[in-house]
Amino acid sequence: MARSRSSRRSLLAGSIMFAPYLILLLLFGIWPIIQATITSIGPSIVNPAGGLQNFADVVADVRFLPALMNVVVFLLLYVPIMIIVVSVMSLLLDTVQGRWNLPLRLTYIVPASMTGATAVLIWYFMLEPSLSPYQSALHALGITQGNQIWRQGGLAWIFVAMAFFVGAGNWIVVQYGSLQSISEDVLEAARIDGANAWQIGWRIKLPLIRKYLVYMGILVFAAGLQVFVEPQLISGSVYTGIAKDWSLNQLSYDLAFQSNNLAGSAALSLMLLVVCIIAAIVVIFRTDFFEGTGVGKK
Repeated sequence: MARSRSSRRSLLAGSIMFAPYLILLLLFGIWPIIQATITSIGPSIVNPAGGLQNFADVVADVRFLPALMNVVVFLLLYVPIMIIVVSVMSLLLDTVQGRWNLPLRLTYIVPASMTGATAVLIWYFMLEPSLSPYQSALHALGITQGNQIWRQGGLAWIFVAMAFFVGAGNWIVVQYGSLQSISEDVLEAARIDGANAWQIGWRIKLPLIRKYLVYMGILVFAAGLQVFVEPQLISGSVYTGIAKDWSLNQLSYDLAFQSNNLAGSAALSLMLLVVCIIAAIVVIFRTDFFEGTGVGKK
């Protein structure tokens, strides 16, 4: 009886703690998805009959495939760079103890305090030969005009750099925190067995924080799939039209607010959502992300 009463109290306490998240999830997660689903099959200027044809019309749009390829290239560069660099830098930060540890963590966080718009402005001044503080270095490389850098073929690299320096600092500190959860007894045992710093980092620390890295990878992938701010601001204010409809989110924005095709925009947004969900499910169930919870276990 006492155990049953304790279980009920635990269930009640857990329900009370979960309720605010559930309410927010329903209001700002589930309900918008339902609304987008309804809108995506409704009538539009392009397709007055509505239905699933809206999805086909978006895919058939001449801007869809180039935008898709741009985003794929961006993800192939952005996700691995983020995971590898953040992992290495967090391991290095973990090795620095004493008075310099806190200043270094603050140094990583400062770039992350910049918004996407600020990052675009900073990178524009850094890469524009006539304005850059590295003007001499750029001229030495033969770069004297902005169009030598700001061109279609190299935009993915520029946008990756912008997104990386905005987001990497926070993730380095997060992964540093995950490294602090590793028992010192485990590390000491490895040292006694003769493992050096490299072996401890590669064979002990990284495997023990793999779940955190998987979680980071999922969120980085989702953010990269929705790249919008960097190409939109560059195309709209600095080099007009250079990155117009460069990403899928830009195409969705154009469909909604320039072409008055809310159904097409909603359809494209749902397609992006489905890709994110599928990618997350595949990664989660192909790793031990839910180890110990029974999920994915036979």
